[in-house]
Amino acid sequence: MGYTAQMAQSEEVGLRLRVRHRAVFGPLARRYRGEIVDENGDELVLAFPSAVDAVNCALAVQADLRDDAELRLRIGIHLGDVIFEGGRVYGDGVNVASRIRPLAEPGGICVSEPVHDSVKNQPNVSASSLGPQTLKNVARPMEAFRVEGPAGPAPAVAVEEMQGTSRLVRRLRTALVAIAVTASVMALALWASWPRPLGLLIDLTGVSGPPVNPPLPDKPSIAVLPFANMSADPEQEYFSDGITEDLTTALAGNPYLFVISRNSAFTYKGKVVKIEDVGRELGVRYVLEGSVRKAGERVRITAQLIDATTGGHLWSQRYDRDLSDIFAVQSEMAEAILGAVGVEIEAAEGQRLARKPTENLSAVDALWKGEYLLDQLSRKGNEEAVRLFERAIELDPSFAIAHALLGQAYYLQRSTGWSSDPNLIDRAEELGRRAIELDPSEPFGHETIAWVNVFRGNSAEAIAAAERAIECAPNFQYAHAARGIALLQEGRFIEATRSIRKALRLNPRASTGLLGMVAVVNYGAGRTDEAVEMWEQIRDASPDLINPRISLAAYYEREGQHDRASAVVEEILRVRADFTAQDAIDLLPGAERVLGPEEFARFTDALRKAGLP
Repeated sequence: MGYTAQMAQSEEVGLRLRVRHRAVFGPLARRYRGEIVDENGDELVLAFPSAVDAVNCALAVQADLRDDAELRLRIGIHLGDVIFEGGRVYGDGVNVASRIRPLAEPGGICVSEPVHDSVKNQPNVSASSLGPQTLKNVARPMEAFRVEGPAGPAPAVAVEEMQGTSRLVRRLRTALVAIAVTASVMALALWASWPRPLGLLIDLTGVSGPPVNPPLPDKPSIAVLPFANMSADPEQEYFSDGITEDLTTALAGNPYLFVISRNSAFTYKGKVVKIEDVGRELGVRYVLEGSVRKAGERVRITAQLIDATTGGHLWSQRYDRDLSDIFAVQSEMAEAILGAVGVEIEAAEGQRLARKPTENLSAVDALWKGEYLLDQLSRKGNEEAVRLFERAIELDPSFAIAHALLGQAYYLQRSTGWSSDPNLIDRAEELGRRAIELDPSEPFGHETIAWVNVFRGNSAEAIAAAERAIECAPNFQYAHAARGIALLQEGRFIEATRSIRKALRLNPRASTGLLGMVAVVNYGAGRTDEAVEMWEQIRDASPDLINPRISLAAYYEREGQHDRASAVVEEILRVRADFTAQDAIDLLPGAERVLGPEEFARFTDALRKAGLP
């Protein structure tokens, strides 16, 4: 049964077939200096710097699948110019390759005359003419050739020739060779044979990186930009950030509204921006901006809601209140914003927005200071955040979110490698559960439990906790991410992709944590350049983060760049002097299963050679 028929029968089955399709071509294309540049249903288009590379890749693919009765590909190759435009590829190279591809038998290769002329003297290639062929939308008949190779794999490109290959292909805005490939699938037992489903799946569905200028969602959408601190004291920055964070969380709990994560919104902090640009870059219709001035026990908050598609102002308000009224102001603002964008406020929603998390303003002050430091993702900042969250709990033992965030701080200490204390994960779980006992609707509590179970590999518990967090706050990006990773642990790949895509859409200017996750799965899919670029971005932005440096040290060492690997290891040891290769392994639960025993052994050996004790 072909791909189109399979899609008509079952979307999930069809997607599995497409994943297998890409799984075959991704690694082999890179081996022969090629790159997948477009796809259309069951057809992939690849570009190569030479006809010889293209034919050798095709031969390697068919040799790899020779004994696979479940996946039979037809491959067509033509030598000609192509044009890249709007994320798609066009031109003579693509058209002719696509037209001659059906001339090949399942499991076979058909090439045009120009390609045949380029490879006919290659010792590993044998060809037989199919005669002149009349091809649709091609002016004159063109001779086509059936190409075959030896029983073994085609000769590989030398490693030194491959350095920088994918950059080379990307730089060629007119490619030399296009290959069109289609799959005729005879059975459905395909997925389990591929060991790296996460990377392949995000590659297939276009979630190998944050979305660029994403389209508007099918519901009212908003981004809350960080409120400007207008207080005379710059130390009050945490206060304006806390108000922004709480307002974003309040809106994020509404199921009829799409709310961009604070991580993406805060990338605009301190910058002069055009609201229209913000709306386009984040893919939202509405943008809220404002300012906060705190003086003694009084606070002034101004806010305005703007339609980013027109630049028009929908709503604005100034609140001059006592500090004790801060939660009432946030509730009023949230209700006004929902009304302005056309979201009806039901009774339960009104009660949710009006609920005060605590009556103790000193506890709120400690919490907001702690959040401000926690978001910096620094070891010292985390330690101070722990102290502040503990202070908030001391001031109000019933302050649910303070327990949850203290749990997240402990989880971060362990999952980032800042501490090797195994009890931190147990302590994080205790705090998450305490938060839920105090307030079953507290999303941060459920999210904490989700990540604790992801770290432990308890996928079923992680999924349940993440889904509960999403019920409490449908726009919580990290809850969607945790659900996606847990689903991958269970092998539920299609569902996992949807969750990861949702997390990326909620955070289109991906924060450090999400970007690190995407880097890992890109590496697993063979997208090495993209993964390294993302890890380097995180390295530059976050001096204290160990995890991306582990990956970079292993990568550079294995690439023969020992000096660069050693420099990365020095950075790790500056953060934590007693950090070892075993500590690195402990931070990668499930990595051996994903990478495979041999690859995992090479990975850990590279860390030790790079200088980790």
